[in-house]
Amino acid sequence: MAALQHHPRPETLEDIEDPVTYNEASALLARTGHDARPDTIRRWVKEDGIDTVSVRGRTGFVRYASWTDILEAHYKRTAARLRASSNWP
Repeated sequence: MAALQHHPRPETLEDIEDPVTYNEASALLARTGHDARPDTIRRWVKEDGIDTVSVRGRTGFVRYASWTDILEAHYKRTAARLRASSNWP
């Protein structure tokens, strides 16, 4: 019988390997030519079940997610959009 591994949800910022805020991720994705607004990234995180951590900052709580997970969500949606367009080779 195989053993199941338990992956607990992250509780602190150190539990996320490459944390970014939605605004930071949006600024980084803008450089790709296929930008995404922070609200769009927030929706991707919810749809894909990406783990997040909320950290209290000076202006309130800031939510962090893994940059790698956001990149994978971006890739999945951008590739689908390009395949559906007439620009796909």
